[in-house]
Amino acid sequence: MTVKILKQDKNTLEIDLGEIDQSLAVILVEKLNETKGVEFAAYKREHPIIGTPHLIVKTKGSDPAKVVGKILGEIHKEVTEFRKQFSDIAK
Repeated sequence: MTVKILKQDKNTLEIDLGEIDQSLAVILVEKLNETKGVEFAAYKREHPIIGTPHLIVKTKGSDPAKVVGKILGEIHKEVTEFRKQFSDIAK
């Protein structure tokens, strides 16, 4: 997966998420919007078939790249725990 930073300043981050599945962008935006200090989080796609999702995050004073990294870590932890629980009951 190739991710490109399109715009970054003190409180704003826009990144091209590359060829990731759109469902990750949806989860990421949902969790970011629930996070204290995040003013706005959304993703857009120029075209539904050929475009790649662009994540836009605006914060209230915190570094948006660090906030995104933290949320990605939380998502990873949740998915790992779900996988473990599913494996335990599927045996």
